[in-house]
Amino acid sequence: MSIVAELAAQIQQLSPAEKRELLQLLLTDSDEAEQDADEAWRAEIVRRVKAIRNGEAAIRALKEDWRE
Repeated sequence: MSIVAELAAQIQQLSPAEKRELLQLLLTDSDEAEQDADEAWRAEIVRRVKAIRNGEAAIRALKEDWRE
């Protein structure tokens, strides 16, 4: 039996209040993961903007045009 199946069986035994508490915990954990992803995207955007300002992105684009 997989851990997910075991957890599902155990969840069925919880009271409605306990299920709500578990759901809130899972949603909070999910929100934190989304915030981490948002921060990673912001850092990537900053990196790319700096590359454009430094002319690195333009050079890369020219190299790609030369390959075609």
